Parts: sequence; structure tokens; C-alpha cells
Amino acid sequence: MLLMLTACRDDDKQAINTATGLAMGTSYTVKWLPVKGLDDSAFAAQINQLIGEVETSMSTYMDASDLSGLNGAAANVWHSVPREMAALIADAQAISVATNGAFDVTVGPAVDLWGFGPDPKPERIPTDSQIAALAPLVGYTMIEVRLQPASVKKAAANAIDLSAIAKGYGVDQVANWLADQGITSYLVEIGGELRTLGSKPQGQPWRIAIESPANGARSVFEVVRVENTAIATSGNYRNYYEEDGVRYSHTLDPQTLQPVRHKLASVTVMADNAATADALATALMVMGEVKGPQWAQEQQVPSYFISWQDGQFKSQSMAGFDTFIETQ
Repeated sequence: MLLMLTACRDDDKQAINTATGLAMGTSYTVKWLPVKGLDDSAFAAQINQLIGEVETSMSTYMDASDLSGLNGAAANVWHSVPREMAALIADAQAISVATNGAFDVTVGPAVDLWGFGPDPKPERIPTDSQIAALAPLVGYTMIEVRLQPASVKKAAANAIDLSAIAKGYGVDQVANWLADQGITSYLVEIGGELRTLGSKPQGQPWRIAIESPANGARSVFEVVRVENTAIATSGNYRNYYEEDGVRYSHTLDPQTLQPVRHKLASVTVMADNAATADALATALMVMGEVKGPQWAQEQQVPSYFISWQDGQFKSQSMAGFDTFIETQ
């Protein structure tokens, strides 16, 4: 997890209920403050079921998922999808427009080619001709989505990959469900993407640790205090492989269809919902250490960048993110 939950104080543990589990290729943790008179004994099972439903619908690893069905559908015809998926793809398309294509869910074929999808790492690094052959299949303008009836039309054999937004979406689904049950204080986390409401017992804000990109044992780089917001981090220092001394990260530039190569190690984003924070963190990671902060400041997206400069990691806060950083 690129964002980590900091330890609760002993006097908090008795007042916070917790559900944990494995799903979406990662782990999840959900914490909430109990409400007097509300029976939450079945919450853990219901949360697990809700996250599982998101996974079975939007996974690229499951042949029977709704997303796999869409990816295998014929081009130039409207393919029916669940309303929730259509809405999420529409949101993803809007983010693609806002980021000038830095975020693009049609990058799926390139993800598979480089070995960061269901397929294993390739025996050889993809050639220029292999990459060029995928160009006609990638581009957010090549898919159309409508909500009534919920359906998607692809211009070619496009393969949509929602992994850069689906975990955040799952967080939002759980958060919204908890709110519907009457919970007024919670922290929902799936694979490091988080969303909070209210505060911990005694009114303390939720404390979230941003992981250091340094090699070796995991450590905390910064701690932020948040209430009523979503937060997500994208980084290149965990999911990568090396070939002939060259590091290839899982973050692919939709323009070049190759792993990004810049000095930005991680970026953390705050937004109203976790799906947006998840997608924007990926987009800013693609933009890099120069364009990313510029875009975040222009669009007033609270963001925290960690880059490798002059032999050390240096941080940069944009659009008021620094006001959430815990001071000693």
C-alpha cells in the first residue's frame, strides 16, 4: 500500500469497529465508529460482498467479469454493460479530457504487452514495431459510452482497463453504503486508496501515512490528517521489473505506450471521492515531476509529489495539500 493507515491509540481501538479482507488483488481495511442503537454485526460480511461485486464486474483477470465481456465484444456496436460501469467509464472519459489524455482506460493492450496485466512479464522487452501495432487500439476518443441504456461502443478491438480507477470506485461504494446505514464516521481503504468521513473518537482526524519511495524496508515519508475527503497515491517504486539495467514501471504513458521515464517517484492526491483521486494520481504520475505539479496547481487539485533530485527524495505540495501535513 502506497498509503498506509497509522496505528490507532489504545483508547481508540475499543471505540472503532474494523473489517479487513482480501479482494481486487490486494487487501482492504474498513473502520467505523459504531452508532448507538445500530446493529452493525453483519457489516463485515456485507462489506466483503460489496467489494467482491465490484471485483467480479470490473476485473480484467476474471474471464466472466462484465469488463472482460465488454473487451471481447465486437467493435462498432453498442454493448450492454451494468449502469454502474457505464457511469464509471463516463467519469473516466471526463478525466481523460481534463488531463489531455494522461489518464486513459483504453491503455489495456499496452498494459498486457508490457506484462503488467493478467499475462506474465514478457521474455523480451516489447519492440518498437509491437508498440506501434497497438496504436490503433489505444485512445479514449475511440470509445463511446451512454447511460440510457447503459452501453459502450468501441471503435476497434479496444481493451478497457479500469484498474487505475476501480479500487477507488470500490472505496466509494463501501463509503456510500456505510453512510446509507447511518454511519457518520468511517475510514475505507482498498489497496491504499482511501476515503474518510467524520473523525476518530475524541474528535481526532484520521491519520494517513504516505510511504517513502526509498528501497528497503517500508517507512513513513509523511503523515497527513484528513476528514471528509478521499486520498490516493500512485507510485513507480514497487510495481516494476528490470531488464539489462533498465527499470520498467507499471505506469504507462498513453501517448507513447511505454513505461514513464522521469524523476517522479510518487504522487498523492486529495479529491471529493476516491475514484477521482485514484484516476488523477495516475494521470499526474504520467505527467511527471514538471507538468504534474503545474497541472495540479492550475486545476487546484491538492497534491503531494515526491521526486528523486540531486541524489535524494524531495517533496512538493500543491494547491493547499501542505495544510493537511502533520507537524511535529
